[in-house]
Amino acid sequence: MSEARSLTMGPIGVDGLVRLDGTTLLKVAGIGAKRALAASELLIAEGAAALLSWGSGGALHPKLSPGNLILPKSVIVSQKNVFPTDADWHNRLVARLKNHLEIHSEPLAQSPSVLTSPMEKFNFFNQNDAIAVDMESGSVAEIASRANLPFMAIRAIADTADMAIPASGLNAIDEYGRLRPMRLLSSLARKPSDLIPLARLSRSFRAARTTLETVVRLAGNDLLAFQPDI
Repeated sequence: MSEARSLTMGPIGVDGLVRLDGTTLLKVAGIGAKRALAASELLIAEGAAALLSWGSGGALHPKLSPGNLILPKSVIVSQKNVFPTDADWHNRLVARLKNHLEIHSEPLAQSPSVLTSPMEKFNFFNQNDAIAVDMESGSVAEIASRANLPFMAIRAIADTADMAIPASGLNAIDEYGRLRPMRLLSSLARKPSDLIPLARLSRSFRAARTTLETVVRLAGNDLLAFQPDI
């Protein structure tokens, strides 16, 4: 939900679609492959002519820092399921943003679950030819491929390869990534030592959100798959 806020200041619900302008629809998918598939299918049913996976992701490679921008040339679901992003769309975004943000175009991989420890990230990195990870982009890419539609992923790094994600942090959000303060306070009361890594994670998420806002501000019409008629 926080990532969606970088796209609009208007009201955002989780049950339906949000029209950002005359041609662009937003669907808050929530966390995970199943929700990403459902959101993608809904968008196509409503007439979407291209699909964009937007949000934050985790680093697999140690060179990545919070706020780095991932514009992958491909998305990996498995060794047999690798989906390219739209080359023209990708190139236009890189040209528009490369002088302002640190961009990486190596593959992005989809994980079936949150990678909560540096060791999990290291093992996943060794199993996949990918620089970063999320839990949704591969599913969006798969639906776009089935429908023969252009696809792009834009992800900002929120947690680095050496960063652990405490269980209290995962327990404090719902399936749409919305913070539940009482859950967080309850978890921290049981394990106060999680406060420091959670504070670090919060700073990293703010860096990712700032990057996404910068993309919106600078990309202009290149954020869209198709250039509007002038």
